[in-house]
This record gives sequence, structure tokens and C-alpha cells, in this order.
Amino acid sequence: MGGGEFVMKDFEKEELLIRMDERVKTIFNRMHDFDRLFTNHLHHHEMWENDIRKQMRWWVAVALTAATGSGAMMMGVI
Repeated sequence: MGGGEFVMKDFEKEELLIRMDERVKTIFNRMHDFDRLFTNHLHHHEMWENDIRKQMRWWVAVALTAATGSGAMMMGVI
């Protein structure tokens, strides 16, 4: 037993394996939660972008209508 060898008893090996297994499960569960969080975050951004597109189309339509109307008024059509 010289030269820095380390001998573990059987119950110590089992305890170490159990702790390692618990840590792996914890890390995996956190990764799963992060994946869900990230997916929800992307969905939120997608909804936000779609809302902005709808609003921009509406505002462009309003501006175009106003411009067309004022142009027609200046030409004396209306």
C-alpha cells in the first residue's frame, strides 16, 4: 500500500456512485428545465415579432391611405 494508493471500501464506493448518480440526474433535470425555458423564450419572441408585423402593416396601410387622400385633395379630385 505504498506509493499513494487509495483503497476504497465497498460502502464508500456505493456511496460515491449514488452521489455521482444524483448529481448527473440533477444536471440533466436542470438542462431539461433550461431547454423548456429557452423554448418558451423563443416562442415569446416569435409572438412578439408577429404582433409587430401586424401593427406595422396596419400603420403602413393608414399612412398610405392618408397620403393617397391628401394627394387626391391637392389635385382637386376630392
